[in-house]
Amino acid sequence: MRGLIVNADGYGLSAGITRAIEECVRFGTVRSLSANVNFPHADGLARLVREAPELSVGCHINPLVGRPVLAPERVPSLIDGKGEFFYENFARRLLAGRLRRSELRAEMIAQVEKTRALAGAAFSHVDFHMGLHRLPGLYGLFLEVAEKFGPGRIRTHRYHVGFETAHPRATHLRYLAARPQRLIKMGWNRWLRFRARRRGLAMPDRWIEITGWGPRPERITLENFLTLLGNTPRGFSEFVCHPGYVDEELKRWSSYLEPREREREILLSPVLRDALRGADVRLCGYRDIPLRGRREPGPIGALARSR
Repeated sequence: MRGLIVNADGYGLSAGITRAIEECVRFGTVRSLSANVNFPHADGLARLVREAPELSVGCHINPLVGRPVLAPERVPSLIDGKGEFFYENFARRLLAGRLRRSELRAEMIAQVEKTRALAGAAFSHVDFHMGLHRLPGLYGLFLEVAEKFGPGRIRTHRYHVGFETAHPRATHLRYLAARPQRLIKMGWNRWLRFRARRRGLAMPDRWIEITGWGPRPERITLENFLTLLGNTPRGFSEFVCHPGYVDEELKRWSSYLEPREREREILLSPVLRDALRGADVRLCGYRDIPLRGRREPGPIGALARSR
C-alpha cells in the first residue's frame, strides 16, 4: 500500500493561509492540515470539519508567533510587553533558560486541548511550528505533551529529499554528502524518532519533499509535484505543503511568502487532482495511520498493518 498524506501547515496563521487551505480541502487535494489555534482564524475548524468529515486535523503547537491561548498572566516569561510571543528570539531565549518550562508546558497543553475542542474526532496529530520542538531541552517536553494529551500521532523526523527526480535515493545520498552537517542532522533526527516510538507514538514512515524547494521556489512546479506522486514509496509518506494568499498579516509572521501562492495554484490544479485520483497511491490523512497499541486503526490503517 502506498499512502500519501498531503498536509497543509499553518491553518489559522492568517486569513490568506486559512482561505487557501480551505480551498484545497474542498478541491480534494488536501486531506490533512496542521492548525495554529492561537490565532482567531483557526476558529473556523469546526465548520470545516463538518464540511469535510474525512479531514485530519493536527495541532501545530506554536509558542513562537502571535499571542498565547492562555491568559497573559499565566505565561509571563513567554511574551513581550505587547503580550506577543518572542518570534525570532524564541530559540535564543529558550536555550538561555529565559522561558519557564512550566509555562511552556501549560501553553502547549492549552493549544492541544483547543485543537481537540475545535476538531473533535478529526483531531489526529501533533507537530510544532517551524519544527523547533527538536531543540535541545524542548523535545522531551514536546513528547510528554504529545503522549499525554495528544491523539497518539506526531510528525516523523525521517526526511527524504529528491522525490522530484528519476532516482530519489541517489539524489538524497548526494544531498547528504554535499554537507557533513546534514549527516549529523539526520543522525539527530533518527535519535528523536527512536525516542518518540519508545513512548508509543505513531508517525508516518517518512517525510518526502522536493529538494531545496524552500530557498529554490522555481522548483515548485506541477511537473515536480507529479513526479513526487509517482515516486511515493510503500507505506505512509507525508508531503508538507504551505498554500496561501499573501496578505499583510502573513508578511508580519513569515518570510515564506510568494512560494505559498505557487503551491496554492498547483494544489488547485485539475491536472494534479486527476493524477491523485488515477495514481496507484491512496490520498490519506493522519487519521489513517494505525495507533500503536492505543486504538483500533481505520480501514486504511488495517491495510498498512498487514503490509
